[in-house]
Amino acid sequence: MTTRFSIFIPVWNDARWLPGAIESVLAQTHPDWELIIGDNASTDDIEAIVGRYGDERIRYHRWSTHVDYAGNANRTIGLCRFEWLQYLSADDRLLPTCLERMAGQVEAAEAAGRCLSMVLTGCRRVDEQGRPAEQRYFGTWRINRLRGGILEPAEWLASVALPGAPPWNIGSLAISAEIYRLMAGFYREEIGLTVDLEMATRAAAYGPVGYVDEPLLEFTVRGDSMTTSFAARTFDRAAVLPPVAAALLSALAVHEHRRSVGQRERRLVKAQVADQLIGRALMHRYLAGGRGRVGAASDLFRATYHDPRWLLNGRQLARAGAALIAPASLLARVKQRFMARATYF
Repeated sequence: MTTRFSIFIPVWNDARWLPGAIESVLAQTHPDWELIIGDNASTDDIEAIVGRYGDERIRYHRWSTHVDYAGNANRTIGLCRFEWLQYLSADDRLLPTCLERMAGQVEAAEAAGRCLSMVLTGCRRVDEQGRPAEQRYFGTWRINRLRGGILEPAEWLASVALPGAPPWNIGSLAISAEIYRLMAGFYREEIGLTVDLEMATRAAAYGPVGYVDEPLLEFTVRGDSMTTSFAARTFDRAAVLPPVAAALLSALAVHEHRRSVGQRERRLVKAQVADQLIGRALMHRYLAGGRGRVGAASDLFRATYHDPRWLLNGRQLARAGAALIAPASLLARVKQRFMARATYF
C-alpha cells in the first residue's frame, strides 16, 4: 500500500490565504492524500472558497463554535482517516514534491524494518511577496543544521534543545496516525505559543524521525499572523517559564517516561531552559510589559534552579549582568545591532 496523507487545515477566516494552500496540495506529485478544512466558525465564506475545487479528496467541515487555534487543530485532526496526519496552515505552501519526498522516507524506513513516528522536511520562510524572511521571523537566532535521514529519539531531542532555530516547520511535518493515538492528543493547549515545538519533540519519544534536508514548505511571515500577536504577549500572564522552555520540559518528561534519557540530552534541555530564561530576563528590561529589574532577577533565579552551570559561562554571565545593570535604552540599541548582523543573541 502506498503512503497516504491526511492533510488538515484548521482555519479561521484567512480567505485571502486559503486558496494558495489548497492549490499547493492539489499540485502535489504524490496523489494519495485527502485534505480536510476545519472551519473555526469563520465570518469569511470559507465553504464557498473550498467549493471552487471539484476534487473529491477535499472535505470541508464547519464547526458551530469558535475555539482557539490549538483547539481547532485538535478537533480537525479527529476528522482525518489516513495513516499520516499533516497539519497545514492557510498561509503555508507545500512545494510540489513535498509529499513525494516524505513518502519516500517512510517507505525506505519500512523497507529497513523501521517504523517512523513522524516525517518532515526543511522549510523556508518568506514574506507576503515571496521574498526571503528568515531574519524577520527569527530575529537574532541562527538557523541550525539538521542532517537528512533517520534520526533516533535521542538525536532529535538534542537537535531541538540546541540554541538557535530549527530548519523545519510544522507545516511539512506528518505524524503517524498510530503514534498520534499513543500520544493521546496532538496539541497540548496549555503550552501556548510553542505547541508545535512541544508536539514535534514529544512525538519523537515514540520512535525515530525521518527528515528530508530540503526546504519543501514555504511559511509566510505575516505582520497580522497569530504568532505576532502571541509574541507580543510575552509577559501577559507572568508565565513561570518562557514558551520554548515550557515546551522542552513538557516533551522531556514524555521522553523520560518512554525511554532512558542520557545525561547529555538532559543537560542540553536544561541548558536551553536556562538560556530561554536569561533571554527573557533581558526582555524584561526593554520590551513593553516587562517587569524591569525585578522580573529580570526572578528569571535569573529560575535559570539557576534549572541549570546552575550557566554561572560558569562567560556569555551567559555577560547577558545576566546586562539584564540587571545596563540601561534599557542601551539594551534596545544592542538588540537592534545584533538583528542587523543576524547572529544569535
